[in-house]
Amino acid sequence: MKKKKYTYKKIIQTGLLMVLGGFLVGCTNDPTEEQASGSALNMVSFTRSATPFTVTDDYSPIGVFLVGNGTNGLETQSGRFIYRSGENIWKSSIEVTPNRNYAIFGYAPADAVSASLSNESLSGATLTFSNLPAVSSQDICFVVGVQQLDNKTVAKNIPLGKFAFTGKSEDNYVNLLMDHVYAAICIQMTIDSDYALLRSIKIRKMELQTTTSTVTAAIVLASNTTGSSPVQSATYSNLTGTHSSATFFDSTEGVALETTALTEATCCFAPNLNNSLTLVTTYDVYDRNNNKISERTATNKLPSLSATRGQRVSLNLTIAPTYLYVLSDPDLDNPTITIGN
Repeated sequence: MKKKKYTYKKIIQTGLLMVLGGFLVGCTNDPTEEQASGSALNMVSFTRSATPFTVTDDYSPIGVFLVGNGTNGLETQSGRFIYRSGENIWKSSIEVTPNRNYAIFGYAPADAVSASLSNESLSGATLTFSNLPAVSSQDICFVVGVQQLDNKTVAKNIPLGKFAFTGKSEDNYVNLLMDHVYAAICIQMTIDSDYALLRSIKIRKMELQTTTSTVTAAIVLASNTTGSSPVQSATYSNLTGTHSSATFFDSTEGVALETTALTEATCCFAPNLNNSLTLVTTYDVYDRNNNKISERTATNKLPSLSATRGQRVSLNLTIAPTYLYVLSDPDLDNPTITIGN
């Protein structure tokens, strides 16, 4: 099978709100994390590298580690950026000391996964995600660039590979650039044109399944001055469990497939699971008068995807009868799903 694979498109410009291609939803105002007195660390915005388009409705908390050169050597604080809708800004409980050098390492969404920091310095660290879901509808990301701002302004050209900034006596504003922990698969769906003359299909649910429950991902980061990726390595290990599933398409009414226009849905997975993914699709069959005939579930073992971290593989999914030349009623009412180029 021919696979179309492409590296996520980099996005380096953003407005006051954050961007994400539809994996995350929700707004939070965590009452346990109030802004600290003194020089607060605030965030104007963050950009997720490689989203296929820009949206502005993701307000999930962002986990952050602040590494600073304190009086007794390096000191590390941990906390969260929480969006304050009334002020249209992200605030944290972390306090910054003026004229002290800091580096920021972080991840999002903080509610979806936990992370720890090791081997930290002002120029790099190892970010480890334990019990990372093997497959997920959420796009877990980590910081690969930090830009310091003088005030609450629009973020532009966030430096890739730069983590450090110098504390100011007033509020400290930063922008974050993030990249992906997972690889992704984009399912592009159509219905066979001959079959569409007699039947229509509405997709109701899609799940990506694998034989592993969780993995450990260790991301080694090192700053640079060339603008290239600071990711030195990304290791996925400690596979546990025997099964996991992520629902990445869910519609009560169902979405009707077309013969040429693509219906797309994307799901994330740990790159070392390229050879163990299964797609389970639930769909309804309708006759030419739009009367529902039956509900069907198709299970397709996916071919080897060979996707690495930050890459997305596209696969075509076509619903068609088993024997087009027969077009018998049983065949029409129980079409198969095929994975092709």
